[in-house]
Amino acid sequence: MNADAGMGSGVIRARLDGQDRICSADDLLLRLQRAAGGDPDGCIAVPQIAAVARLARRLGILIARPLLIGGQERDIRLWVRAKPLGDHVEMDFSDWQESLHADGEEQAALRAAQIALAPDGWEWRTDAQMRFLQVGAGSGSIASGDEFFATFTEDGGTGHRLATEIAVRRSFFGLAVRLKDGGTVQLSGYPLFDNDGSFLGYRGKASPAGAGEGERSAAPVDDGPVAADIIGPDGLPDFGRRLDLALRQPLGRIIANAETIKAQMEGPLRTDYTAYAADIADAGRHLMELVDDLADLQAIDRARFEVASEDIDLADLGRRAAGLLGVKAADRNIRVEPPDYDEKVPAIGEFRRALQIIVNLLNNAIRYSPENSIIWVRAGVEGREARLVVADQGRGIAPEDQERVFEKFERLGRQDAAGSGLGLYISRKLARAMRGDLTVESAPGQGARFILTLPVGEVEPDIHS
Repeated sequence: MNADAGMGSGVIRARLDGQDRICSADDLLLRLQRAAGGDPDGCIAVPQIAAVARLARRLGILIARPLLIGGQERDIRLWVRAKPLGDHVEMDFSDWQESLHADGEEQAALRAAQIALAPDGWEWRTDAQMRFLQVGAGSGSIASGDEFFATFTEDGGTGHRLATEIAVRRSFFGLAVRLKDGGTVQLSGYPLFDNDGSFLGYRGKASPAGAGEGERSAAPVDDGPVAADIIGPDGLPDFGRRLDLALRQPLGRIIANAETIKAQMEGPLRTDYTAYAADIADAGRHLMELVDDLADLQAIDRARFEVASEDIDLADLGRRAAGLLGVKAADRNIRVEPPDYDEKVPAIGEFRRALQIIVNLLNNAIRYSPENSIIWVRAGVEGREARLVVADQGRGIAPEDQERVFEKFERLGRQDAAGSGLGLYISRKLARAMRGDLTVESAPGQGARFILTLPVGEVEPDIHS
């Protein structure tokens, strides 16, 4: 396999048996397995991947979600789909992106998302002296003020991993530890730092260990051959990943701090100060959306960009998108009418990418619609095409501008800060990569109808988590 296949373009595949052993896997995943300390034909050594496989097997449905796999110097971000077939699980990995990370707060910002991938359990947080500040429901007899290392003892299979990771202020995921009152849990956590770099403690999650899972814990992913093979010799992909990382982390801190000020969590403030904080948070989110668009643009403009072929339901995706943006629409007194709950429109495409397109279309419709208006989301089948339509009551688009809206950075003369001018370009590229299309029908003063078409599906769609 060409190393570039892992960088947001190709699809990497693997198959695990009922004991999480690798039956088959593409070369890039095998290199990751070796870097994590596992054998090519042994149990999958990356706990995040194992957790998704077990969840798909336990629920008996297709699971699709992002993953963050952290190492000492680098992080790998990717999208995984796990489909159970009897006791086996077939897994596809796409949008594989690797980037250097820094220690301290920047590292914690990345790992915070990783904790959300841990199995269901209770959350915890400590202070700098590793005493519990808070523990979630389900923690049993553990209480605030208890000593962290008096509460947990390491399982024999992990050596002193937990103590070592905390001593050097590093994240950990899925470590098997024993509670002082008995029982085994899988413990995940990441360090917290303030603005001057001072250590504040840890935040994380503790999850009950499943049968046979408590003894299985992988070594951290190191800087082995995976990193050197993935980064291209021209340095351009690596530059894009570094830029993405350099922008995303400080923006995340700006948004979080502005939201803290706006919420007056440290005490009351003047009204105009909270308004300033709200403006800062909104501007930060706009810049974060631009970073997301630029990352997508880098991926889809690559020559070997591919998407997965899954059985999806366009009506279900329309309902999901309406649910995600319902509050935003209500803030402007706009009503979104999604497809009927019992309506099904089977199609062939990639679940995540199709949802991304619909969310973008609905977001645009809310942005351009007048207050007290209605947006309709409709889905259906015409011939061999599955169609989803997002129709608004906005000012419409002149015929000569209807192709321009799909060009890069085109905003049709808008002077406000909303939007990057990339969303429709990216959406059409994604639709065509899924063997469909994205078109618009409109006239000035009569609103706009954006139409997503995909190949019609033949079977009942899978359920995504």
